[in-house]
Amino acid sequence: MPLQTFYNLIEDRKREILKIAYEEFAFNSYLSASLSTIIKKLGVAKGSFYRYFENKFDLYSYLIQNAYEMRMNQLGNLLNDKDLSFFEIIRENFRDKIIFDLQNPLESMFLYSALQESNEEETGTVVKDMIKSVLKFVTQLIQKYQQKGELSDSVSPEVAAHFIFQTQLGIYEYLAAFKGIDFKESIKNGRLFSLSEKEIMKVVDEMLTIIKSGLKAK
Repeated sequence: MPLQTFYNLIEDRKREILKIAYEEFAFNSYLSASLSTIIKKLGVAKGSFYRYFENKFDLYSYLIQNAYEMRMNQLGNLLNDKDLSFFEIIRENFRDKIIFDLQNPLESMFLYSALQESNEEETGTVVKDMIKSVLKFVTQLIQKYQQKGELSDSVSPEVAAHFIFQTQLGIYEYLAAFKGIDFKESIKNGRLFSLSEKEIMKVVDEMLTIIKSGLKAK
């Protein structure tokens, strides 16, 4: 986690450091990402940077925590709406994820890249901890709606949570495979998606139809 010197920086400087760091890790694997490149772009001495973060892994761990908290904070209003059904929540969550990605493309690309490195020796633990947090959250949501009778209780909440999590990741894999979207190149060109929100939500609704057929109470 950051050292106190980082927290003492003005907000604009902290945002600049995070932006440059997200750029480096979003477009490179953890092993190939370079602290020297980050430090050079920031225009600081190497010794000064190590007053903000102890090492590369320390910085990487904070980037994951920061991006994850940004995404989770976005869910607040959605979960507070007690009139929404489970599937309405899931659909709006998918829509919110798209909005998050459009508004925060570097953080989004970084998280997506990090998930691909969950089995790496050095970074695996921190990535898996993030995945566990997401799955725990979705599992509890499923249990809540099973108790309401909206979802079938014949399906394990843990299995259903994992399936929904993988489906959300799968949307981007589908767009890459079948719509020809290169997310890294799109970000470099200033736009994450070449498709409209309406086109993307059509894909979301088709995937939700599959989820409903397995989870909805009869």
